[in-house]
Amino acid sequence: MHAIQRQLVSAVAALSILVGTGVVANAAAQSPEQIEQAVERELRRDRALRRLDVSVAGDEVTLSGRVRHFWDKNEALRRTFDVRGVGTVLSEIEVPVQEDQAELVEDVSRAIQRYPHYRIWDYIDGRIDNGVVRIFGQVTPERDKAGELFERIAKVRGVQDVQVNLTPLSPSSSDDRLRSTIGRQLARSEHFERIVSMRNPPFHIIVNNSVVTLIGYVQSRIEYLEMQRIVAQTQGVLRVDNQLQTVR
Repeated sequence: MHAIQRQLVSAVAALSILVGTGVVANAAAQSPEQIEQAVERELRRDRALRRLDVSVAGDEVTLSGRVRHFWDKNEALRRTFDVRGVGTVLSEIEVPVQEDQAELVEDVSRAIQRYPHYRIWDYIDGRIDNGVVRIFGQVTPERDKAGELFERIAKVRGVQDVQVNLTPLSPSSSDDRLRSTIGRQLARSEHFERIVSMRNPPFHIIVNNSVVTLIGYVQSRIEYLEMQRIVAQTQGVLRVDNQLQTVR
């Protein structure tokens, strides 16, 4: 009998803890008015987001208004999701549209090419469809290149969305040594001595776990073969995947 009583007491105590936890959680829950005020305070921290309208139903927040570019829209959504009590965010935020798609392509390409950490050892390609920019490729891993490029592209006027799928290459010291060796050898070649020092060369050299992929353009078949020879004869290179194309 005493054992049964002890079990009942334990069960009642456990139930009290659960009920108490629920009471605390309910007491801590934010009302729609509190959520709205908190979201507005958070958005006011960024001058570009202060004119957005906020409405709340339950834990669902709706943002509406107009911003300069997609980066501002993304920031508004991110800041709103960070507010305690917010469950869902609906966006009615308008971003200016670039009617001239060719100009938009040029602006996005320029933003990528001017990224100071886009080097010969990275490869980035992309597509633009109705203002939605998708970029993909492989980049060296020493910094958050995907995040930095997302911000640069998202601030291009007319971009409606940015989807980044960049794969960081292996953080290998042996790969770093191969990049240095290949770079020195190309700089000694009469065909490539000027090109390797260019900010945005027409070809890219991807080194990943000692496998080298060549992508882009060279001027002639002679340059194609010379690049293949230099890389293939570099000590430590396991294999060369030559995807270079010739201009003539």
